[in-house]
Amino acid sequence: MCLALVLTSCGGSSSGASSSKTSKNTLYVGTTNAPAGFNPINETDVAGQWILRMLYPSLLDQPKSLHFQGNLAKSFTTTDNQHYTITLRNAKWSDGKAITADDVAYTLNLIGNPDVETSYGANIARLEGVDDSGKTSSSSTPISGVKVVNSKTLTLTTKAPIDPNYVKEMIGFDLVIVPKHVAEQYSPKDLANSKFTSHPTVSGSAYKFVKYNQNSYVRLKANPTYYKGKAKINNVYIKILTSNTLVTQLKSGSIDMTAGGGISTIPVADVERSLKTDKSLTVKGAPYLQTQYMYINNDKFTNKNMRLAMTYAIDRQAIVKKLFRGEADVLPTSYTKATKYYDSNLKALPYNVAKAKALLKKSGYDGHTIQLIVPTGNIARQQSASLIQQNLEKAGFKVKQVSYDFPTALAKMKSGDYELGLLGLSLNSDPDQTYLYTKAGSMNFGKVNDAKLTQMFSDGLSETSTAKRKQTYDDIQKYMRDQAFTVGLYSDYPFVIQNKNLQGGNNSFWVGSLYDMQDWTKK
Repeated sequence: MCLALVLTSCGGSSSGASSSKTSKNTLYVGTTNAPAGFNPINETDVAGQWILRMLYPSLLDQPKSLHFQGNLAKSFTTTDNQHYTITLRNAKWSDGKAITADDVAYTLNLIGNPDVETSYGANIARLEGVDDSGKTSSSSTPISGVKVVNSKTLTLTTKAPIDPNYVKEMIGFDLVIVPKHVAEQYSPKDLANSKFTSHPTVSGSAYKFVKYNQNSYVRLKANPTYYKGKAKINNVYIKILTSNTLVTQLKSGSIDMTAGGGISTIPVADVERSLKTDKSLTVKGAPYLQTQYMYINNDKFTNKNMRLAMTYAIDRQAIVKKLFRGEADVLPTSYTKATKYYDSNLKALPYNVAKAKALLKKSGYDGHTIQLIVPTGNIARQQSASLIQQNLEKAGFKVKQVSYDFPTALAKMKSGDYELGLLGLSLNSDPDQTYLYTKAGSMNFGKVNDAKLTQMFSDGLSETSTAKRKQTYDDIQKYMRDQAFTVGLYSDYPFVIQNKNLQGGNNSFWVGSLYDMQDWTKK
């Protein structure tokens, strides 16, 4: 999951962290999203997950989509697509203790512990010894598919042969490894509310945690024990800003780069008017795995005709043209052009008010006012909500917008306490979306429970051939579009914006950008 699956939250007040345009030893990064926390096994927001990658190591890096290279793992091999051997390189935690296979096994078993709340159950659900939600039968039962051979070697066994890239992304890349000797000081039940998740003291990646000034900034410092070498830029300030302040500080040189990846949203008009014309900045945009949806609560809207009516009613091309000036793609489903499994021949259902009205009439809609939850903070998403409301009302729906801050909106949608809601996700390169659209899925906010779709996802996971998987997921995308379980709105191109004095920074495959952060420098 994100990043197998991962959520785009919203934030923003000005940072109190001081900055200097001339300091070579401090990197200033601007974001509009405040991290929800620093829990390495239960962080659902993109900002928090992004920062955690600076603090904790993953087994593999993914500098390009589905192109993996060793990080903590020196090698990650299989001969039969079911049994995997992982050999670790020599590395240390920031307190000097060795990072071992026990740390990796502990992390996986922590996720699999039924007493532990985690957003990564789907990542390990294919391992032998866990159920479809990624949990073992009891808190005292270790995962049978995880075996420590020695301090530098462990093996993983899946329930059946599976595409190695799936294992490499979902376990090797998406998960970060936690220090066992620190986390085990807390009861698994209490881990989420412990100091371990609010103030990390031991790091294994490029930086160490120093301070989080709530909704203002996060301060990090270079980890001198990092096996790739101490970072050349010693200090990092991640400043939480409004979109307007982010633009101002980019132009003044008070920040060196935006966080990117949908967690530093700037209106396209401001990018084109104020930033692309600034000769001190580089600005790039490209398709990515980030998406925006209108979630439909399938428990409350069981009639397919009503869901299809909603889909036909929304003029998604107008949203892309008006709000993003073409710097976005309309989504037929929840897959984007950034994954090789995207079906380029599948067209999104078109804007058709007459068809929407006809389907609505067949659906038995009772005329009640439907609430549309809109998280605050993401300006483009909030603007799209008004267009969506107008479109739905033109087709015959009665709609009322209800705004909440992102954590509240997410909590309501996660619990099913909503009818319609706008939400963004960052997806994985791997096409499996079991966690989003099946009953056991940890992020099935749409409350989808469709036996045929569940079987199709199971079939997709059982294939080890990329070509055969592609055909299966083409079929899945068509079925999802025609059933309208959720409305794929758009996938906007996240801009990579940074000062030309910074050597390094984000690349077009944003989620994999931090693999060489220790080598970034400033003039």
